[in-house]
Amino acid sequence: MTFHGLIVPLPTIFDARGEVDAAATAAFARGVQEGGADRLFPLGSLGEFASLTRDERRAVISGIVEVSGARRSVWVGTGAPSTREAVALATEAERAGASALVVVPPYYLHPTDLSIDRYYREIHASVEIPIYAYNIPSLVGYPLDPALVGRLAQDGVLSGIKDTSASLPSLRGFLGCGPSGFEVVPGDDVLAAPAIGLGAAGAVMGLANVLPRLAAALVAAAHRGDASATERLHELVEGLAFVVAGGPFPSAGKFLAAHLRGAPAGYRSPYDALTPAEERRVLDRWSVWEARLREFR
Repeated sequence: MTFHGLIVPLPTIFDARGEVDAAATAAFARGVQEGGADRLFPLGSLGEFASLTRDERRAVISGIVEVSGARRSVWVGTGAPSTREAVALATEAERAGASALVVVPPYYLHPTDLSIDRYYREIHASVEIPIYAYNIPSLVGYPLDPALVGRLAQDGVLSGIKDTSASLPSLRGFLGCGPSGFEVVPGDDVLAAPAIGLGAAGAVMGLANVLPRLAAALVAAAHRGDASATERLHELVEGLAFVVAGGPFPSAGKFLAAHLRGAPAGYRSPYDALTPAEERRVLDRWSVWEARLREFR
């Protein structure tokens, strides 16, 4: 599998009772795809994967696979504190139509590197689709070691890695750890352009849920080496990141996507809808950037 482009980590949409609304989630995904997403990525951090049951996960994946129109375009977030649970989630995602897995390492407790190695190898043995590791130390509690990732890549266990470390040195470490064709993608929106400049295969951009055409334009400009366009678009992405940071994650992104492009929105506790004060703060920040971002609405 060779990939270059924009991957969008999708939110999960809930109804007024806090139940998963698979149809609304699929409709949200359709809007993002029409805005220029190359890959759809449900059930990542932004998708509140830890809040969903297995039945809910299957419903979300199936709806997004149907919207995508092609199995190759849906990467699904999996991973769990235990290897047994992670294998079960991986096999269920593959059966539901995932074309690749983005697998967070065991979280909460910190296993040894040998145990993490076995964890990824057991998942790999259970599925036939590519596996991307997911380095997100701020939420997992520890970083993945590039040497460990490199060994797994050399052995064909990992096809790539999503690095959400907020660190270019970390990205450089993963870019140099694997064999030719090992795909590294940043998960921090503001590192999309510099990471592609260093050789990343593309970018995972949560802000694409709000303005997908902006994210798609940035990734395309960075890939073709258009320095002037990349610099301008990168500045706009930084501005949009400032706007979304006016409210809590992941609810602020849902709110702004609904406000700006009429996307479905819906929440499940404890990741509730924004309060009136939070809405005002986000919209006040948007008013500062609205004129410059209007072309991407």
